[in-house]
Amino acid sequence: MKRLIVAALAAGCLVSSIPAFAADSGVGVFDKWLEPDAPKCVPISVFQSVATVTDLTPDQFQFVRALYVAIPPISPTLPPGDHAVMARSGGEVMLALVADGEACGRFLAPDFIQAMLIQVGKGVTVALGTPL
Repeated sequence: MKRLIVAALAAGCLVSSIPAFAADSGVGVFDKWLEPDAPKCVPISVFQSVATVTDLTPDQFQFVRALYVAIPPISPTLPPGDHAVMARSGGEVMLALVADGEACGRFLAPDFIQAMLIQVGKGVTVALGTPL
């Protein structure tokens, strides 16, 4: 798990200063919840109206939490939340940290993050000496 968190932190360094991984320049279904002026916390039910929402495992939650902390602006504290969800609509995937039924930390997940998230959910580990 530590290697996955390191990989997550490294991945966080690849993103822009906007608190979301860059998808494309078009308007996306999740944009209104990712804009700088979006409410800090949003009820999960609003995502369910436009996307399929899936609860993530405890290991996936820790992975998403590590990613969120590493995304610029880098957070000096842990984000709120006791679990995470994945909202999928069309080709877009948004990950969200959930506290009291509200998503208070959200970001888009590009394909490579989605692939790693699936690996974490399956318990895949990287052996010592294997490049990340």
